[in-house]
Amino acid sequence: VDGNRYIDFLQAGGPTLLGSNNPQVREKVFEMLQSCGPVTGLFHEYELKLADLIHRLMPSIEMFRMLGSGTESVMAAIRAARAFTGKKKVIKAGGAYHGWSDQMVYGLHIPGTRRMEATGIPRGATANTQEFYPTDLGALRRLMVRNRVRGGTAAVIVEPVGPESGTRPVPRDFNQKLRELCDEFGALLIFDEVVTGFRLGLGGAQGYFGVKPDLTIFGKCVTGGYPMAGGVGGRRDVMMRFAAGIGGTGERAYIGGTLSANPLSCVAGYFAILELERTNAPVIAGRAGDRLTRGLQQIIEKCRLPFVAYNQGSIVHLETSGVMLLDFRNPLKLARELKPRKHMMEEMGAAYMSQGLITLAGSRMYTSMVDTDEVIDDALNRFEVVLSSVEGAA
Repeated sequence: VDGNRYIDFLQAGGPTLLGSNNPQVREKVFEMLQSCGPVTGLFHEYELKLADLIHRLMPSIEMFRMLGSGTESVMAAIRAARAFTGKKKVIKAGGAYHGWSDQMVYGLHIPGTRRMEATGIPRGATANTQEFYPTDLGALRRLMVRNRVRGGTAAVIVEPVGPESGTRPVPRDFNQKLRELCDEFGALLIFDEVVTGFRLGLGGAQGYFGVKPDLTIFGKCVTGGYPMAGGVGGRRDVMMRFAAGIGGTGERAYIGGTLSANPLSCVAGYFAILELERTNAPVIAGRAGDRLTRGLQQIIEKCRLPFVAYNQGSIVHLETSGVMLLDFRNPLKLARELKPRKHMMEEMGAAYMSQGLITLAGSRMYTSMVDTDEVIDDALNRFEVVLSSVEGAA
């Protein structure tokens, strides 16, 4: 409207790998709407087609259930894990975000903070949620040992690249060791692939790392960014614990949703994933992420700034304030530095926006298939305007 041009590195928080409003997917959605309403409450053929496609690309998804969001999908997965194992405790990596359900607003953003952000949530809701410091498998093991006499560990849920899309990255063998630990203690391993699903590769992070989770969480990536975007899939014996409607025997986990698996979302998801496969979008976006990261590193070195840029394919991190690296092991440092570091991150985000760069919280970028070399080079010129203006820059 006002003539400004923006480069979108937010991409709806990561899932829209094809870029915004892909025309091929949009046409298929329009075509579907000519013969069917956007929601019916009934089974639709594209619900099955989408599930089959996801299973082909991620063989660990033996059964798949569409839901309305990543948050709903996490809720369902945890409920199924408890029903299947008969155990209570759910452990997450400190600092990770797995939606805003009562039980998961625990240890958000900063490891060790537990219920710090649980305003309005009764203590009972998080009584069986626990956290461990990211990558500290020894601490996780000790927690699981203690849980043996406290109701047992039903599941461990992680982002496979590390909390906050890899802001606190994990070692290459972390997920395999986590798999072994869950097997040892009879706990389910849940991968939250809301961001990494189809982005790190068509097989997701589980394909990249070669580790098979018991359950996988999906978000907007499973509908190409269209509404009612979420789902959970995994082992058949675990997925069979889901139930809905009247007549349950109390053995299965109740989930539902009238808008879940609606025709619009299923059609959009099916054709979006086919388009990802046809165009090799994860590789193209990953190359764009590599180019953006190299350019940012060169600018940082040129300006002699104490900043860090790194990437996991098309997930690019630009750490300027280090706010995400704080934790509760040093509470005095946390109390002293959290607000000024957070303020600096917000200021950097506003500065990028002033140059037409849309980022996630001023520290994270997601590249997409439409980010050509020309787009990335244009973005780097804009980043240099901001970074060269930082106090102390050479």
